[in-house]
Amino acid sequence: MLTLCAACFTLLWAQSAWAAGFYLPGRGVRPMGRAGSFVASGAGNLNSLWYNPANLAGFDGLTLTIDAALLDLSFEHQRAPRTMDNGEVRTYAGVAHDGGPQAIPQILVGGPTGFEGISWSVGGYTPYMSPARFPEDGAQRYVLIDNQGSFMGLLHAALSWQINDRARVGAGIQNFMANYRVVSLASGYVGMFGDPEDEDLDLLVEVTVQDLFSPTANMGAWFSILPGLEAAFALQLPVTIDDNEARARVRMPSHPAYDNATLTNDTLSIVMKMPLIARFGLRLVSERFDVELAAMYEGWSTLDEIVATPNDTYIEGVPGIGAIRLEPLVVPQQMRDTFTLSIGGDFQAGEQLKLRAGYAFDMGAVPDHRISVFIVDADKHMFALGASYAFESFELDFGAAYFLMADRTITNSEVRQINQSDEGGDLALVVGNGTYVSRYLVFGLGVNF
Repeated sequence: MLTLCAACFTLLWAQSAWAAGFYLPGRGVRPMGRAGSFVASGAGNLNSLWYNPANLAGFDGLTLTIDAALLDLSFEHQRAPRTMDNGEVRTYAGVAHDGGPQAIPQILVGGPTGFEGISWSVGGYTPYMSPARFPEDGAQRYVLIDNQGSFMGLLHAALSWQINDRARVGAGIQNFMANYRVVSLASGYVGMFGDPEDEDLDLLVEVTVQDLFSPTANMGAWFSILPGLEAAFALQLPVTIDDNEARARVRMPSHPAYDNATLTNDTLSIVMKMPLIARFGLRLVSERFDVELAAMYEGWSTLDEIVATPNDTYIEGVPGIGAIRLEPLVVPQQMRDTFTLSIGGDFQAGEQLKLRAGYAFDMGAVPDHRISVFIVDADKHMFALGASYAFESFELDFGAAYFLMADRTITNSEVRQINQSDEGGDLALVVGNGTYVSRYLVFGLGVNF
């Protein structure tokens, strides 16, 4: 029972973390240099596959984009002191993510279809996100130790149509793929002996969730309103990630009380919903520069609660009872819808050199009482720079961005230890209070043929 309940709660935390806090605005090296202001501005660039497929129209020949970004996450947490039952105050050493930078590649290709004004594009890419790793004996261990090896990725194909000089439309189909690996600790404290943080009562749980086929779609349009003034909008449809055979590997507590417990099954079913995304851009264009003001809405309130369902699972060998069937677990998440505002542009500095810069403000989706080391999420300020240099047969892109995330001091946390014995809420400690300081630094390099 302890094993699967711990796995369920580990997965529930994992979903909210990957949803709201593990990917950043402004993916793709060239759009990143504009802080993601790429809804109306991406004409003829393959990064529009994600931002607005309408802007893929107009290719004269086969086009290829290969780029990669390196994400460096700085994340520190100082857990708040705990007052013990005897009146003593326990303090905790601060912890920091020590997992190293994360490389994010993409490859995109497109060209004309042979029908007038219609272009095709395909690509594979991942959101900009960085898994985290913390000490196994750190104060955060009941929330997260490690989720490295996790990824989200998309395979994407789209068609776009240049209707005339003043309008174009596009749409794409996507396969959203996900693999989540999560390692954390549960507490085996039952209230009769020991302390909720005794190491011999700790249960190590590693859970893997995988769904490699989750279809969805996106679409968009672009219009020239006046000479030098353009507008565009795009819609990314929601997607559901579903794994009916999520699995848990477990290291049981070393305390003798846990020598005889057995499970009939160690799998569970879990569903994760990614949100609807709507984008709008307004672009001012002149001979040597352009500036776009863009807005993005993400419907994270769809992640109001998460349900994890054990697969016909019983705990056997329970003294005086025999066997207990494990029922579905429901955990509220209370995510908030978010808005992102960005402004960015390009400047033609020379015949071959183009410079770009941008700024974005991105709202955090996770309320204070749900923040933990599992959820690297807060209001974000994105400062971005970039450049392109055109050679005879290819173009080189460079981009850099700094994400300044609001420091958060949490005093009302509802994030508790995982503890299957805590039916009344008296055994599991609150472990989410404290301070959270996080920053991202991103560098990217790309080539366009």
